[in-house]
Amino acid sequence: MAQLQTLTNSQIEPIRFTSRVKLSTSLPGERIITLEEVSWHDNISDCWIVIYDRVYDVTDFLREHPGGHDVLLDYAGRDGTCAFRGSGHSKAACEALKEYLIGELPMTERLFRKPDGLKLIDIPK
Repeated sequence: MAQLQTLTNSQIEPIRFTSRVKLSTSLPGERIITLEEVSWHDNISDCWIVIYDRVYDVTDFLREHPGGHDVLLDYAGRDGTCAFRGSGHSKAACEALKEYLIGELPMTERLFRKPDGLKLIDIPK
């Protein structure tokens, strides 16, 4: 069994600012990302958003968003599911999200995609 290792702040900082990796697949699960980690990515040069318990790096999409980058920055570093649902995004918009998928929340932090979670008929698979 692997041993847990305690890291100092000086060891963590380089990890936080490594280059972003985009998944080539639309299936989450390649990487588990906590809400705390998502909260570190909350600005125009590093913007992550949670939608339906999945984590997306939308930094490269900020300038392309039809509603303007400010709409996305309002939810940078946090969950934007309610805003995403409330704005009536098309199926095409949901499909476009897959390009920016970088991981998913741990089961303990999910609201939607978990047993006994919130049930919505239109949650993307």
